Amino acid sequence: MRRYLYRCPVCRTTSPVCRNRAELKGESDRHRAILHGGHYPDDEQTGEVDRRGRWYADLGLIAAVQARLADAYADIPDRNGMGRRLWAEALSWLTLTATALAALWGATVALQP
Repeated sequence: MRRYLYRCPVCRTTSPVCRNRAELKGESDRHRAILHGGHYPDDEQTGEVDRRGRWYADLGLIAAVQARLADAYADIPDRNGMGRRLWAEALSWLTLTATALAALWGATVALQP
């Protein structure tokens, strides 16, 4: 399940979690109309966040992949929750590690004469 946030740098406020882009657009439009007279604040930020509220765009490649995997695994039993699931974190790191080891093994086998 995707989660989105809108952050206004002028008011220094962040919206509640939105479940889709249409809801996010409505939240940002409502905020601008009520508090800024319809104007767009400089450096406003919208985007997808993980279960911990971290922006995917601010994470490095490996951390973003791990966060997406952990979110996907945690959504399996609890599609509406925002809590952090330790088993999902562990399973996502295990998946990344196993994939890296399989790629290294495959490259080693392919390069042997």
